[in-house]
Amino acid sequence: MSATVYFASDSHFGAGSPASQALRCDRFVAWLDSFAADSTLYLLGDIFDFWLDYPNFMPKSNLDVLYGLRRTLDRGIDVHFVGGNHDIWCADYLRNSLGVNVLASHSVVEHQGKRLRLTHGDGLLGGDQFYKVFRALVRNPALVFVAKSIHPELLHRFAFALSKASREKHQTDVEALKKRIRLYGEATSHADVDYLITGHIHCPIQVPFDGWTFTCLGDWVSSFTAGQLQDGVLELVDVTGRESIRS
Repeated sequence: MSATVYFASDSHFGAGSPASQALRCDRFVAWLDSFAADSTLYLLGDIFDFWLDYPNFMPKSNLDVLYGLRRTLDRGIDVHFVGGNHDIWCADYLRNSLGVNVLASHSVVEHQGKRLRLTHGDGLLGGDQFYKVFRALVRNPALVFVAKSIHPELLHRFAFALSKASREKHQTDVEALKKRIRLYGEATSHADVDYLITGHIHCPIQVPFDGWTFTCLGDWVSSFTAGQLQDGVLELVDVTGRESIRS
């Protein structure tokens, strides 16, 4: 059997109540610890609800996750990261301090004879104007420079409040989402790959097209789902029960 390749996104560590944070962190770290030593892990953004890379400031809520990733890397597991709209600026820290391999959005990788295009997915589908603006802001070096002049505690409180308001505003209608995905897939072919794998949408879903499959990983906030590639087949699994999810 080929080595398993895992995919996760949208755990949003740092957001929510302390009890919610602890539950998500425990499940995530336990999931990491379950990997065999020859596995590979891809993190497709918004692992952290907000990250601005200060020289001397680190939110305590991130430490258990970082320790878990460090243990995973120490076991020889390859870990790769594609930045999301909430945590694009943690890429340098993950690369320089932990040894995580950082990939550009829409990178194509190959495993088990399958070609996989990896992206966080913000701005991918039509009608996502809020995130297109937010994505541009968090990737603007001048604005990030100005933001770092604000006290970290104040900036984090503002960012978490903005993130919470956004999640409450954008509830997922699964049938409407499938329609948007079909429109996207009909207008934008990914026939050069077998799977387009994305996060951001917070809904675990797979939609097949001619020769390729659109796969959204879901999240670690409500669905607790991730991707798992075994023997050339990508499935979505419930990490609380390891069951396959059929869309």
